[in-house]
Amino acid sequence: MSGFVHRVKPIWRDMDALQHVNNAVYLTYLENAREAWWQDLAGNFGIFPFTLARIEIDYRNSATWKDEIAVKVAVTRIGTTSFDLTYELDAADGRRLADAKSVLVMMEEGHTAPLKIDDSLRKKMKAYERPSA
Repeated sequence: MSGFVHRVKPIWRDMDALQHVNNAVYLTYLENAREAWWQDLAGNFGIFPFTLARIEIDYRNSATWKDEIAVKVAVTRIGTTSFDLTYELDAADGRRLADAKSVLVMMEEGHTAPLKIDDSLRKKMKAYERPSA
């Protein structure tokens, strides 16, 4: 998978009663990776110019606070106002922890209506593109 890589080191509070990373924490890892990806793409920004419309996660293996996680982010679809990101979460030892996908919608200032993805932004996004499976 080409694209962007964001590294995460789980901390003790990420654990659940079974002593592995709680499933809900993965959403935070994805959010942090999205933020880092957007900053890499667009530079400094005030707020995200997009909103999360959908997210799905397939959990593959458990992670613990001892793991180091690489969250790989790639663009797999660019539509008129929305785009898809896919994520691969891998432990340093090679275990696939999870696969995820999100649909994001570009929004006008104030987040009141969808905004068309212009050619300039589309070109920047294509640098992180990986065709969908």
